[in-house]
Amino acid sequence: MKLINCYVSSFGKLKDFTYDFQDGLNTVKQDNGWGKSTLAAFIKAMFYGINGRSNRLLEDNDRKKFAPWNSTEKFGGNLTFVWKGETFKIERFFGNKESEDTVKLYNLATNKVYTEGKAVEDLGKRIFSIDEEGFLSTTFFSQKDFEVKSNTSITAKYNEVCEIQDSSAFDDAVAKLDEKIKVLKQRGEKGRITDLKREISSLNDSIERIKLSLNTIGTLKADLDTLVDESEQLDKNIKELALKLERASKKEAEDERKKRLSVINAELLDANNKKAAAERVLNGNVLTADNIEDCESCITELREIGVRIKALKADIADFGPRDLDEKESAKPNKLIIGLAVFSGIFAVVGVVLLALGMIWGLAFAGLGVIGCAFAVLKIFSARFKARNERENGNKIAEIYERKTRELSECESSAKQLVNGLDVFFGRFVLNGDLSYEQKVSVLKETVKTVVECDRLADKLNAELTELKAAGFSVGADDTESVSELNEKIQIATEWYKGKSAQAEQKKARIEALESQADSLVDAENKRTELQEQLAESEKQFKILTLTKEYMLKADEALKTKYRAPLSESLNKYARMIAGDDISVTIDTDMKVAVDVGGAERETEFFSKGYRNLFEICKRFALTDILFTAEKPFIILDDPFYNLDDDKLKESLSLVKKLAKEYQIIYLVCHESRRA
Repeated sequence: MKLINCYVSSFGKLKDFTYDFQDGLNTVKQDNGWGKSTLAAFIKAMFYGINGRSNRLLEDNDRKKFAPWNSTEKFGGNLTFVWKGETFKIERFFGNKESEDTVKLYNLATNKVYTEGKAVEDLGKRIFSIDEEGFLSTTFFSQKDFEVKSNTSITAKYNEVCEIQDSSAFDDAVAKLDEKIKVLKQRGEKGRITDLKREISSLNDSIERIKLSLNTIGTLKADLDTLVDESEQLDKNIKELALKLERASKKEAEDERKKRLSVINAELLDANNKKAAAERVLNGNVLTADNIEDCESCITELREIGVRIKALKADIADFGPRDLDEKESAKPNKLIIGLAVFSGIFAVVGVVLLALGMIWGLAFAGLGVIGCAFAVLKIFSARFKARNERENGNKIAEIYERKTRELSECESSAKQLVNGLDVFFGRFVLNGDLSYEQKVSVLKETVKTVVECDRLADKLNAELTELKAAGFSVGADDTESVSELNEKIQIATEWYKGKSAQAEQKKARIEALESQADSLVDAENKRTELQEQLAESEKQFKILTLTKEYMLKADEALKTKYRAPLSESLNKYARMIAGDDISVTIDTDMKVAVDVGGAERETEFFSKGYRNLFEICKRFALTDILFTAEKPFIILDDPFYNLDDDKLKESLSLVKKLAKEYQIIYLVCHESRRA
C-alpha cells in the first residue's frame, strides 16, 4: 500500500495545501509551527475520521484543535492511495460534531463512489485490519505518544496473519462472560448475588417484626375506640362554640355599625360646612373651568404687557431728546485755532530766515507747515463729526417717537385688562390684598372643595342608607367576646385535629399489622424462593469465573506464539541502532525489558532517549510481524529528537534502509535530523 497525493482544503494551520508522495522516503523538513504534526493528523483522520468525544483539553480534542478559528465551515480534504493493486481517493469533511461529518470513497479505476455502507464504514480498520488505537501503536509514530500497548486490535491482526479467524469471537465471548459476571457480582456491594442476600436479610427482619407485632393489635384497637369517643365530644363542643360565635359576631357587627353611623354624621356635617364656606366665596356665581382658563390667560397677557412697558420705558430713557447747538459743534476748538496761528508765525519766521540765507530757517518753516496742516485737518474733522451727529440725532428722534406711541398703546391695553380682571374678581368674595394669581388659586381651590364635598356627601349618604337598611335590632345573651370565642374554637379544633390524627395513625397501624399478619406465610415462601435463587446464582458465578480464567489462559498461550518472532524482530532493530551488545525481551502485554549484566530491567530505568528508542524499535517490529500481505506506509513525526548523535545516526540509517521496503513520510524540523 502507498500514498499518492493529498489535498488539504482546511485542517488546522494547513489551508489549500497539496502534497505529492513518492515511493520510499518522503522527507518534510519545515520549521516548528509550520504544520507537520497537522499533516500527520490529517492523513490519520482521512482513514479513521475524528472521534466524537468532547474533551475539556484542546490538546485531546482534534475536532476543536483542527477546526478553522474564524469560520463555521466544514474542514477536511482528500487523500489518494493504492491498495490491493487499485487506486482509491478518500474525501472527508468534518463539522462541529460527528453527525455533521461526510465521507466519500472513490474507486478511480471503476469510477465508483461510495458514501455509505461497508465501503466507508470503519474505513481505516477495513484497510489496515486494525482500529485507530492499533494504527497509532504501529505505523503512526507521534511525538505525543510513543508507548505501544497491547490491545485486542493488534492481537486480532496477528491472529489474521497466523490464519486464526476466531479472535473476534474470543473477544465477544470474554466480554459476554464479563457482562454476566458483573450482573451476578460487582465491586462495591453490587450485583444479583448481593441483592439477593440483602433481600433475604430484609425478609428475615420483616418476618420477625410481623411475629412481634401480632400481639399489639388488641391494644391498638382499644386506644382507637377511646380516641374516637374523645374526637366526637370535641366535635360537639366546637359546634356549640360556633353558634355562640355567630351571635357574638352579629352583636359586634351591630356595635360597629353604630360607631360608623356616628362617624358618618360627623363627616357629613364637616363636608357641608366646608361646602358652605366655599359657596360664600363664590357668592352665588357659577364658575367653570373655561372661566378660570380665560382669567389665567388675561393675567398672563397682563404680565407680558407689564414686562414690555418696563422695557419701553428703559428704551425711551436711552433715546430721549437732547439739546444740540449745531453751530457750537461745528466751531473749531480754541486750542486748534491757537495752534494754527502759532504754526503760521513759525512758517513766516522760517521764510524770513531762509531769505536772510540762514539754513536752519528751513526747520522753522517745516514746523509751521506741519502745524498748519494738522490744524486744518482737525477743523475739517470737527465739521464732519457735527454733520454725523445731526444725522444720528434725526434717527434717534424717530425711534423715540415710535417707542413712545407703542408705550401708550401697551398702557392702554394693560388698563383694559386690569379693568376686566377687577370686574371678574369683583363678583366673588375675596381678600382685596391678594394678587391676581393668588385670587385665581383661591377660586380653583374653592371649586375643588365644592366638588369634593359633593362627592364625599354622596358616598357617605349611600353608606348611611346601607347601615339603616341593615338595622340595629340584633341582641346577644352571651357575655363572651368574639376574640374569646375564636380562641376557644381554635384550641378545641387543634385538640380535635390531634385526636383525629392519632386515630388515623392507629387505624393505619392496625391495617398494616393485619396486612403483615396475613402476608407472613407469603414472606416465608418468598424467603425460601430467594434462598434457592441465591444458591443457583453463586453456582453460576463460580462456573463463569472459572470459564473466563481458562479462556484468558488460552489467550495468553496464543499471544506467546507470536512473542518469539516479535522479540527476534525487536532485537534486530535495537541492535541496528544501539549496537550488537544489547539484548531485549518483550512480554505478551508489549512491555520491553533489557538484559543488563544478566538481569532484566524494565525500560523505566533508562533515559527518555533510550525509552523512545525501544518504542521505535517495537513499532518497526510490530509492523514487520503484522503486515505481511501488503506493506503499509509509515508516518514518522520527528520521533528521534531525544536521541544522542550516535543513536540518531544509526536511526536515520535504519530509516533509509526501511524506505527500500516501506513508503515513509518523515516529518522533521531540524536539519541535523534529516534522513
